[in-house]
Amino acid sequence: MNFLIYIAAFLFPLDNFPIMFGAAYKPISLVFIALFFAFNFPHILKLSYKKTELCVLIIVICSIVVTCFRNIEFHYSFVGMNDALSSLLAGLVIYLSFKVYVQRNSEDGAYIKLFKWIIRGYGLALVIGVLQLLFIYVLPSGALRGLIGLFVERTAYIQAHRLHFSFSEPSYIGLHTNLLLIPAYLILRHTNNLSRYDKWIVFLFIPISIFSLSIRYFVDLTILYLVYVFATSKSKDFMKVILKFAVSAGVLFLLLQTVLVQNVFNLESSHYYRILHLYEDPSKISKDDSFSIRITYSKLGIYSFGDKPWLGYGLGNYYYGYMNHLDKIPARDFKKDGELYNATNHLSLPQYNMYTRLLSEFGVMGIALFLFTAAFILSFKGRNFSKMILILLLVALLQFDSLAFIQLFFWLALLQSPFISKLQIYKLRASKVAHAQQIPNRSSAYDSREGSLVIMAKQVTHG
Repeated sequence: MNFLIYIAAFLFPLDNFPIMFGAAYKPISLVFIALFFAFNFPHILKLSYKKTELCVLIIVICSIVVTCFRNIEFHYSFVGMNDALSSLLAGLVIYLSFKVYVQRNSEDGAYIKLFKWIIRGYGLALVIGVLQLLFIYVLPSGALRGLIGLFVERTAYIQAHRLHFSFSEPSYIGLHTNLLLIPAYLILRHTNNLSRYDKWIVFLFIPISIFSLSIRYFVDLTILYLVYVFATSKSKDFMKVILKFAVSAGVLFLLLQTVLVQNVFNLESSHYYRILHLYEDPSKISKDDSFSIRITYSKLGIYSFGDKPWLGYGLGNYYYGYMNHLDKIPARDFKKDGELYNATNHLSLPQYNMYTRLLSEFGVMGIALFLFTAAFILSFKGRNFSKMILILLLVALLQFDSLAFIQLFFWLALLQSPFISKLQIYKLRASKVAHAQQIPNRSSAYDSREGSLVIMAKQVTHG
């Protein structure tokens, strides 16, 4: 049944699929993960679990029970809890499905195949991105928009001259590059399984993604670069790292000057001018609507924790903490018909910050949940690739909240595999890396002609 996992991996980029249930976040890959889960349910019952995993499960169950009592006691709506439970259930299915995949596949070839399908999926996203570029800058026709709409429901962004591939919105691109596309590229490169097709997908995807005009995505790329450099550098290379940062900063400055100030692509969207103004005067970030909205949600999440520090407001009940602290929102941010104003009409509210969500909805149990999860992850004892993924996950939860559930539970399962835990990333050519890690250059499914010639030569020699 591995083919269902490979289909799901290929479809990871389609997270706003038109016929999928949900609101803005509608990943079609969940369908095939759920099918894999159903077909492998007997195996799931036989899985072995660590004590820390069971502690996490017990805390979540206790939180659900506490929420039910709180909702009845304080006459809270169950809407927020139901939404949170659906996300948790989806996360559990994702985690257990990939945990089964890990425990049933010990060969490196199964993981090589998985990450190859992930990159191929972003090839499809790349094609959709190219169609969006054609719509924005060449042929803004209804037929082309309809073609794009077959793969992604929210097409309003391209009307605003913003590229977002097959994702829900432009700012989600970093969630995909940092936790799926680039990690898959690094794994294939460092096991010498990266094809020319795979390289083209990555090398075209990153430059084209600049047209998303997303500040958060640009920050995500910078974080990815910093984490990668530090993860693969040794202390004796400190000066080289500083020099590399200086050169990279210079290249970035020239790129920003060319794209933003010189405006060589004749960008005219309102979002372009927003970025330009922030680039020219970074102090304006505090007055930026998107920035202030996210900061406000997080601040009110902390205030909500202060209201009910022991048990929190309950799973999915951040709305009630938000309503209790409306007076702390500056008047300039609480505009009529603005997001913060309209949030008062939504019983299920996001925070875009998993840490403040745990505090406001779980209370002290949220802190315990985080600590047990951290202890579980640290027990894997992975090498520098695992540490890099862990840092990127922590950053993603700071700004994507439950929207990072696929990536989060995917890696929680994959980090348990010997293939991932033993992976050490070097700054070497792919062939040298494979030799250094004693990983075959190709899995049995990807044997090369050169490998066969080497075997034949050995047989002749011994003969």
